[in-house]
Amino acid sequence: MDHALIAGKHRVSRVGIGGHYTKMEEGRYEERYAELNPEEISARTSLIERAFEAGITYYDTTWRNEVDMLAESIRPLGIRDQLFINGMVLGTFTGSAATGISPSDYLNRWMDERLRVIPGGRFDSFMINAIDEGYDEAACGQVLGTLEQRRQAGDLDVFGFSCHDHVLARRIADAFPEFALIMLAYNYKNRRFEQAFGTYPGQASFVAMKPLIWYEYGVPFNRIDLLPNADELLGGFHADDIATKAVQWVNSHEQITTCVCAINTSEELDQLIDAGNGPLTARGEEELAAYMRALEQDDHIPFLVAAAMCGPENRRSLQFGLANLAKALHYPYPAIPLNAPDTDARLLAYQQEILLEALKRGLTA
Repeated sequence: MDHALIAGKHRVSRVGIGGHYTKMEEGRYEERYAELNPEEISARTSLIERAFEAGITYYDTTWRNEVDMLAESIRPLGIRDQLFINGMVLGTFTGSAATGISPSDYLNRWMDERLRVIPGGRFDSFMINAIDEGYDEAACGQVLGTLEQRRQAGDLDVFGFSCHDHVLARRIADAFPEFALIMLAYNYKNRRFEQAFGTYPGQASFVAMKPLIWYEYGVPFNRIDLLPNADELLGGFHADDIATKAVQWVNSHEQITTCVCAINTSEELDQLIDAGNGPLTARGEEELAAYMRALEQDDHIPFLVAAAMCGPENRRSLQFGLANLAKALHYPYPAIPLNAPDTDARLLAYQQEILLEALKRGLTA
């Protein structure tokens, strides 16, 4: 497994695992904690044990139930000190304003709750998640002071931020070089990172997020494989391991330290392990280019049809696929909740309805 350094001192794997697990796909987040049943903890523990044995050491968490699941999964393995675990606070500026407390107090509340859960009572790094939401430069300076205090207290060692606005991220990185870790979307289609940080003179390390999300949030680009005519669209470049190659492409950028993926199955883990064990081949880059062409064909409609063909085992991707296909077709969408008792039935009924509509328009294969 290839490794790199964060902040010049923490050796981490070039690929890492995100916090989402199966129940998270049902849409239960901070207010409605996803169930941590023994079966799912056992399954997650087995995945992490395999990942660790393969050399994967970077683990990311955001929502409290992600911290819960990671904690319960690694506790029986006794490997906490051999992992690099990142924690995050959501809504630093917007959430603090909504609750009437300072951003620093808001951050402390989030961090304290998570420190009570994570084995060892510390994070290797802690980030302001989605710093672009309600960003305020003066408040950011205050929060930085709080993060430094928590670092000196031993609650974390490195602090940073994630951001969806690459231009703003560069402005923040220049204004506050104290941020040692920056997480940004970067993938074969979305290359705004290169434009924003190509001349970056600072010392921050970079984590790439959403390496498989090329077009619509929540829907991996390789869902196009679900189409009956996928081979035709791909011009003979279909690859079962295309996700591996997409991550290898991201990690070929010298500024990227590690790349974070959501992993819920053995097959997904195998592809992530392969991505961390070698460089992208010339054939692999040709395959990625073929997937890009297929993704963009006919104003992305074939891809959105494929996205809408997800099974109910992944409610989140299915919902995003249905919603975005409806938007592209200018067709009514009923905004189906992810965690209602009849969610699966409603999603599948609407799936049939909108795919029939696409078929009537001659937009399905």
